[in-house]
Amino acid sequence: MKITVTALFAFWLLLFFGNDLLAADNNARFSHWEVEAGVLQTRDMEIYGYHQGNATEGWEDTFPTARLEYWLTKRESWNYGVILQPLFASYHDTIKNDLLAHGQFFLAGEDATLRYQFHTLRFSANYPVASSSNDSYLRLGGSLVARYAQLTLRSSTASLDDKNFLVVPLINIESDIKMTSIDSIFTRADFLPSINGNVFLDGLFDVLIAYRRHLTSEKSLDVGIRLFFGGYDPNTYNDYANKIFFQGMVVRYSF
Repeated sequence: MKITVTALFAFWLLLFFGNDLLAADNNARFSHWEVEAGVLQTRDMEIYGYHQGNATEGWEDTFPTARLEYWLTKRESWNYGVILQPLFASYHDTIKNDLLAHGQFFLAGEDATLRYQFHTLRFSANYPVASSSNDSYLRLGGSLVARYAQLTLRSSTASLDDKNFLVVPLINIESDIKMTSIDSIFTRADFLPSINGNVFLDGLFDVLIAYRRHLTSEKSLDVGIRLFFGGYDPNTYNDYANKIFFQGMVVRYSF
C-alpha cells in the first residue's frame, strides 16, 4: 500500500510540474484542471441475500460529493485524464427483509446502520470521432478504473464488514454540443454494461450531463446532473448483492 500511494503521489507531481514542459511544445497539447462539488442523494440502495428480498429497501441519505480531474487535451488527437472520486454515504433505518450474508443473519424490523464507501481513481483517454464547424464534438475512448469499496452493516444482533479492491476497464464518452458561441451542453460518462443481467442497471455507470458556460478560451463553469449507479447479483448461498443508484446536482470549474 505504501508503494502504491507513493507512486500515485509521484504521478500527480509529474502531471502538475509537467505543465511548463508541455507548454514549450508550441502549445500542441494543453493541460487543465477540473474541480467538481455538489450534493448526491440515494435513489436506490439495495442489499439482499441469495433468493432474498431487499433488506435496505427505502433507505435514504443525502451527502456531499467532490471530484478532482486533470486533463491533457489536443483538439484533433487523444485526450488523457486522471480522475479522483471519493464517495461516502451513511444510513440508519430498519431492516426490511431478512438478510443472510457471510454467516451473519439480520432480522426484518430491527434497527441497523450502514456505512458505505465507493472510491475510484481512473485513467481515461478519448479520441474525436465527430465534430462540426461550430466546435461541437463527440469523443469516444476508454477508462481504467481502480475501485475500492467498503460496506459496513450493523444491527444489535449481527455485523457485516466487507471490502474489496478491483481494477476494471470502462467505456468513455464525451461530447460538447454548442448552443451559442459561449454556451453548450456538456456530457462525459464512464460505463460498463452488464452482460448477464439488466444491461443498464446491473453494470457500472458514472454520467454527467451539464450546462457549460465558456468563460474564456481556457476556463469554463458547468452546472449539471450526475448519475452514478451499478450493482451485481449474488451467485451462491450465504452471499449478498449490492445495487446502488445515486443522483444529484454538481457544479464544476475548469481552468
